[in-house]
Amino acid sequence: MLADRPLFEDLYRAYLGRIYAYVRAQVPSSADAEDITAQVFMNAYQAYARFEARNTTPAAWLFRIARNATLDHFRAHGRRERLRRTIEHQPMAEVDPSGMAEERIVYRALLARVGQLPERQRDAISLRHSGLSFEEVGMLMKPRCCTTALSKVSVKRSKRRACERQRGPGAPGAAEAAR
Repeated sequence: MLADRPLFEDLYRAYLGRIYAYVRAQVPSSADAEDITAQVFMNAYQAYARFEARNTTPAAWLFRIARNATLDHFRAHGRRERLRRTIEHQPMAEVDPSGMAEERIVYRALLARVGQLPERQRDAISLRHSGLSFEEVGMLMKPRCCTTALSKVSVKRSKRRACERQRGPGAPGAAEAAR
């Protein structure tokens, strides 16, 4: 085992939760997420001998495998409506029922706008909000988005476009919401 490469068991323990959360945000059921996450780590284990830490971070490598496994899942089971399953996965709301309803409406509208973005932009946003750094997102999104600066711009631009579509171009707060 190479000195610059952590033990696979350590990677598994360190990234299981993050990989599962990323996959769960992509698929409609927890059973599917568990199956895909298991497949991710089986694929990673089989390919671990070829993993080189100097070329990528363990997180970026595992998230690439997770992204590919999720895409394979959708190819194998047909494209399901991504927006519908994202809308069903709502965040926990505050105590105020009217505020909760308003937040849910705004959240659904934003998800609808994000759903209209090109797939690469949706992926960039999803990967960034799964805990990857801009650099790791950039490595995963190669070749079009291959540097940290470009990945930051890509994620921020995608979020800004989604916010502008929801609020209207130039609306107050659209740029701040994209951060």
